Amino acid sequence: MKSKQRKVRLAISGVLLAAVVATGIYAYNQDHAREEQARQEEEARLSEEQEQLSQDVNTSNADADMPEETAQAEPEAAPEITEAPEAAVTPSATPEPEETASDTVLPELSFDENTVLTAPVSGTSGEILIPYSMDRTVYFPTLGVYKCSPAIAMAADVGTPVAAVARSQVLSVEEDPQTGVTVTMDMGNGYQAVYGQLADVTLQAGDLVEAGTVIGTVSDPTRYYLEEGSNLYFAMSKDGTSLDPTEYLALQAE
Repeated sequence: MKSKQRKVRLAISGVLLAAVVATGIYAYNQDHAREEQARQEEEARLSEEQEQLSQDVNTSNADADMPEETAQAEPEAAPEITEAPEAAVTPSATPEPEETASDTVLPELSFDENTVLTAPVSGTSGEILIPYSMDRTVYFPTLGVYKCSPAIAMAADVGTPVAAVARSQVLSVEEDPQTGVTVTMDMGNGYQAVYGQLADVTLQAGDLVEAGTVIGTVSDPTRYYLEEGSNLYFAMSKDGTSLDPTEYLALQAE
């Protein structure tokens, strides 16, 4: 009995083993078939891409041949393009730089030691509150010190018109702590004039003024000249060296 049961179990085991083997073989064949189908599809896709690439290359080559015909047609229109710039350049445009250059030429200024100055202020006593003095010191009342003076301080009432002493060109208009609104002018040949303690100045650098032209008015004195009172600060120089303005104003008085 036991021998019979053993045979039956062996038979069943054999059947099961055969079924497993058969299942494995079937699964293997199915995987192989899918791989083969995928390989064939990939080869077909690559073949189509290669064929499309060949068509694109042929199309590109055909397009490359087209510019030759276009290039042959373009020279016919070229004369119209070259003629346009020639017509656009008109002789009337060239003289403009010459006219502009002439406008920027500096005015002729010819001041010298014999030039008679116009009085910078009038209608006042003309008293010199602080004289020009570069070889010795003079007293400055407000500051309470003795020091050299490169200019003169001329007594003048607030609001008194201040005139240019000679034909000049404005170099600068500045606010100075000591001399307030200060105008520096070029009179020519290295001569300069400086006007300080001014108000109502409308000049700008580069402006040309004639002798006697009002350039501003006398202002209230700065805190450096309170004791002296309202005045015109007036200085002159030649090539950077200060001059005594009263020597030139003396010529005007003669």
